[in-house]
Amino acid sequence: MSAIRKLNSPLAVLALLSTGYALSFFQRVNPSVLAPDLIESFALDPASFSLISSATMLGYAFTQIPSGLLADIVGGRRTLAAYQVLAGLFCMLFTLCGSLMPAVACRFMLGLTLASNVPSYKILAASVPANRYAMYCSILTGCGVIGTLMAASPLVAATHLVGWRAALFAVGLFTVFLGVCIWLLVPDYDRRMNAGSAPSARDNILALKSGLGQIVRMRNFWLIFIWFMFMVGNMFVLLTTWWGSYLMQANGLDKDAAGLSMSIMSLVPLPFMLIFPWLSDNIVKARKPFLMISALMQCAILLFICLHKEHAVSFTGLTVLGALFTIFTNCMGPISFTMVKESVPSSALASATGFINCSAPVFAAVIQGVFGSVIAGMMRGGTTSLEAYASAFLLLLAGSVIALGTTFFMKDTLKKEA
Repeated sequence: MSAIRKLNSPLAVLALLSTGYALSFFQRVNPSVLAPDLIESFALDPASFSLISSATMLGYAFTQIPSGLLADIVGGRRTLAAYQVLAGLFCMLFTLCGSLMPAVACRFMLGLTLASNVPSYKILAASVPANRYAMYCSILTGCGVIGTLMAASPLVAATHLVGWRAALFAVGLFTVFLGVCIWLLVPDYDRRMNAGSAPSARDNILALKSGLGQIVRMRNFWLIFIWFMFMVGNMFVLLTTWWGSYLMQANGLDKDAAGLSMSIMSLVPLPFMLIFPWLSDNIVKARKPFLMISALMQCAILLFICLHKEHAVSFTGLTVLGALFTIFTNCMGPISFTMVKESVPSSALASATGFINCSAPVFAAVIQGVFGSVIAGMMRGGTTSLEAYASAFLLLLAGSVIALGTTFFMKDTLKKEA
């Protein structure tokens, strides 16, 4: 029997990786869409229902560093294929649960398999020309929006047609199929880079240990880490918890208007995911200025919100603020990962990426509670909701100021052509 032909086109490989990343986002956000069905099926109150979503995010945060270590030791293709197969199996197991605790356990285990971007970045680093890496990373990241959109109206339509259990079971089957495709079709780049022989796990561990030793002493890596933690962490705080409440509770938008504003906020940045890397590679020929502008814009937006506490902002104003926030935060994430790729040894790239990628959700998990406590405390003291939110946003502003400060000490990583 002839061997299965591997994909030679970087675009074809990117299509598989992007599908996996879109599914990762789909799995993270679908509980919010399926909330009424899950509450009814498992006989939950709102507090119990929150355990299902929290378990997924907790597993996702925990898996960032291990996924990077696995990708560096056994290879990006093997790690990503295994993650996709396991994600599909746990998704299907979730649909078979009849009570809360098995459902929470399945969602936690599912969360452990959702760090598909970490091994994907390692695969891209080996398959894409260096001057195209930032662009490909941006396309991969942008496909997260597709997963979010698929978890909205299409999922609702599917649940009306066949029920939530059958709909998610089908998604699980497709995810397993995708994992098999990645295993069979994505080239083994580790073997290619070692003259046709696959490096042993022991060799990879030794190279990883040496690479991590270099990273620990690399000041530029830690500056990028701090920038990413505060900038992307602030975005997580807003988009996963508090921005919708700010629109409705503080500024008086109804649910439909808030939903429309947030949809625009998610879609508008998509073209900029391609524009910024192209500008970085071809016009500016630098990375650092984009991280600096990103932090400066986030500071300006948050400062406006902190100072604007007397009168509610209009729908148009809030939508523009939200769109600018995501454009200058979410669209810069791939450039920061590109700087990591251009800074650290390839033997430790996935581990470094996973370490940076876990910083934002951990920071957000801490700040979300503090943010809510500030709002609740001030409103109990008699301040208006707009004033309470303005004060809470000072926490995020402080983080963005620190992120801006790190950019003045960073070294650019894009090598100039002679």
